[in-house]
Amino acid sequence: MASGGGIPGVAVALATAGGVLLYAGFQGQSPIAALKDITAGKTKTLEPSTVAFSNDPTTVGRATQASWTGGSVGSSEIGARLVAAAMTHRSEKYSQARRWETGYSDCSSFVGKSLKDVGVTPPSGSVTGSYLVWTKLKTVSRDDIQAGDLLCGPGHIAIAVSPTQAIGQQNGRVNVQVGPIASIMSGQSWNPRRYTGAAPATSGGVAAT
Repeated sequence: MASGGGIPGVAVALATAGGVLLYAGFQGQSPIAALKDITAGKTKTLEPSTVAFSNDPTTVGRATQASWTGGSVGSSEIGARLVAAAMTHRSEKYSQARRWETGYSDCSSFVGKSLKDVGVTPPSGSVTGSYLVWTKLKTVSRDDIQAGDLLCGPGHIAIAVSPTQAIGQQNGRVNVQVGPIASIMSGQSWNPRRYTGAAPATSGGVAAT
């Protein structure tokens, strides 16, 4: 135990529901380094930031505050790992032509890359329509959204970070954004869908190789 009363309260919060992996993803650290920071009480505050969101390249993105602050969220183990994987792709640029290249993605390949990172093979080349009918997903209520659920529409897809926030590759103007689900999925008819397949084994990182 650490001196002066043991592990700080923030460490306990971050250590639940995949918090270590989420913290690591936001900070750009390995899970081991993140765990060392947490147990030593050296965690950094994850501050909200003002950014523009729009998945429609013909409209001007509106300024929306991203209120995600990390910590414990409702999720399955694989859901938390999927969010952590998505965070490692947050600096990618939008491109359909180069969607599978390092540093580039469109909305559906962004999700596909994140799934591959946790050891799950995405459906049918990872195009938006394939997620609407993928049998390894089940549709859930919008009132029951958890971290790692896929927000699936006919023209856009993103990953829930929490019951109210999401991350997704948006368009060539704003690229990957984290923000309110209503902003990330603006203009879309969508449903949350949850992965129901077996969770791949992990080995010290996001997924086993």
